[in-house]
Amino acid sequence: MADGARGGARLLGWLGWAGLDAVGRLLLMTGSTIVFSRLLSPRDFGVAALVLTIVAAAALFVGSPFEEALAQRRHVRRRHFRAALGLSWLVGLAILLLAILLGRPLAIYYNEPDIGPLLPLATASIFFSGHSDILTALARRLRRFNDVAIATLAGHVVGITLALILAVLGFGLWALIGQRLLVVVARAIILQWRLKFLILPVWAPGEIRRFGRFAGFSFLSRLVDNVTYLAFNNLVQALYGIAVLGHVNMAMRLIEPIRGAIVATSHNVAFSYFARAAHDGARLRQIASETVAQAALVTAPVFMGLAAVAPVLLPLVAGPGWDEAIGIAVCLSLAAALAVPAGLVYTAFSATGRPEFSLTSLVLGFVAIIAILFAAQPLGPISVGYSRLGGDGIRALCALLFAAAALPWSTGAKLRALAPAWALSGAMALAVALLDAGLGTMAPLLRLAILIVAGMLVYAALLSIFARPFLRGLLARLKSGEKPSGPNP
Repeated sequence: MADGARGGARLLGWLGWAGLDAVGRLLLMTGSTIVFSRLLSPRDFGVAALVLTIVAAAALFVGSPFEEALAQRRHVRRRHFRAALGLSWLVGLAILLLAILLGRPLAIYYNEPDIGPLLPLATASIFFSGHSDILTALARRLRRFNDVAIATLAGHVVGITLALILAVLGFGLWALIGQRLLVVVARAIILQWRLKFLILPVWAPGEIRRFGRFAGFSFLSRLVDNVTYLAFNNLVQALYGIAVLGHVNMAMRLIEPIRGAIVATSHNVAFSYFARAAHDGARLRQIASETVAQAALVTAPVFMGLAAVAPVLLPLVAGPGWDEAIGIAVCLSLAAALAVPAGLVYTAFSATGRPEFSLTSLVLGFVAIIAILFAAQPLGPISVGYSRLGGDGIRALCALLFAAAALPWSTGAKLRALAPAWALSGAMALAVALLDAGLGTMAPLLRLAILIVAGMLVYAALLSIFARPFLRGLLARLKSGEKPSGPNP
């Protein structure tokens, strides 16, 4: 029991770094969105969504297939990292050449001439994102989570600042696309500098074959995840047009930065910790149950709160003319509130060598997204939000239902770990939404501040009544000034 409590406390400490990264990224992305939304049209955001989704899917083949395998493998040497980088860059070169060849045909297909030159520019980022993935695997093995968070946040500071300078100088769409390139270049360089562990590429396919089954399932999981986004964006564009896709992109810019930061950091940290107990199913179940419950009480209210304040926050960020993005942002927030806390269940399964559970849930979620998009089309663009809510809901449900002999964790036990966070954060969000309805025509900025403070007070009150041990432990940590665990930055 003590091990589980220490594990939960340690994860809460590390989530402090995730929180700093998430809040910083959210503020940076919000600031850039305020600028870009006033310089560019929904059509421009739609073009950016198409290009960046293609690049995100292509980047999957460069670096990311090896990150999880390098982090999970019991014994690993420098040559394994070098071999992974060598193959990644070779694949990246092939993808870049393909992007140059396909840029113009895709521009004709989508009837958007800007896609032709923008696609190769954005694709160049995959060399640096691949390098970052392999460096992140090294950092995870060294438990240098603080360095990953610092490099990610600093990369966003550098990349977004340079992109905004380009936008103000009149290169709006190029800056919106180039922001990804600038961020990943800066992150890779900063992470390499902080780790002080130079990784150079080498051609050694024999070393790659040693990664085996785990790498295959991990790669397929990320492939399905990226194909889902690619198919999703293309279907939205086909069903509703490029402008509606721009509204979806705007909604995602509000939610995805904080979701991405929390998901990446919590998975990396929890995987490293769970793997130590992977040989003892009962102990892993105990640690995972307590860790998931505590992490859910921290993360679920973030997204439920975003759902409640999105009708006020999004117009403040994007300005007028983005009304269709509001409902979609609410749905994305609710979807994240379900899927992000449940995601650590898949981390526990992966720690036992069963990454196929995550893959199965992603496939089922993808099917749900496509089915809902078509079935709810008569409802208009809000069907886009419903489809994402349905897909993430399926993933959360699968996390509750899946079982493995190596991790004897029943559906009821998992539900008891997650339900309190969902219920309490949902009650808080409902209270904030009701308060918002009663504030009338108050100035938006003051209204948002009142809603945020009210949400924090309501959630603290709910925790003090229904989750007192968690709140008492958290307050004790804050009072003692305890620092996040792990290596110092």
